[in-house]
Amino acid sequence: MAEHLDLPVDRVPSYRPDVRVRNLRGKFLVAVGKDAFELSETAGFIWKQIDGRNSIADIGRLLAAEYGIDAETATADTKEILEYLATTGSVVF
Repeated sequence: MAEHLDLPVDRVPSYRPDVRVRNLRGKFLVAVGKDAFELSETAGFIWKQIDGRNSIADIGRLLAAEYGIDAETATADTKEILEYLATTGSVVF
């Protein structure tokens, strides 16, 4: 089982330099080493907001605006997805 993280929402995610990303027939795929996984539409949106400047909270607000949901829920969802991505080794803080 992957390690559980509990990151503060002011942390700023960035990509690991060796991560490969492909959009294949509408599916957003991320590969780290020999492992690959598909991101949901929402997780793909979050991934695209990672720029080394946006914090978890910033990305949550962008998600809320994009999908018309409240910022608190969007930030909690963003935090959960980014914590998962950190456990895969694809995202660092």
